[in-house]
Amino acid sequence: MLHPGQIETVNAAFSPGQAEYDKAELILEAYQHYTTVEKRGAAMLDGEMIDAASRKLAQVAAARGRAAGLARTRRFEPPG
Repeated sequence: MLHPGQIETVNAAFSPGQAEYDKAELILEAYQHYTTVEKRGAAMLDGEMIDAASRKLAQVAAARGRAAGLARTRRFEPPG
């Protein structure tokens, strides 16, 4: 059981940093764009391939960031 004074420390230990959160959200947006709009099975973001496994990891990081109250600082912009 946690003491109320420990909650901030535990939340900090399990929450992603701002950069990790932003990257996770970008991965989710890029994957959504490439798989639905462009009908591809994978996506590219900043020179990295994003597949279904990458998307699943990003979902976890994004959910943790949202739960921690982080706000996005970047948005995915499709190439073109």
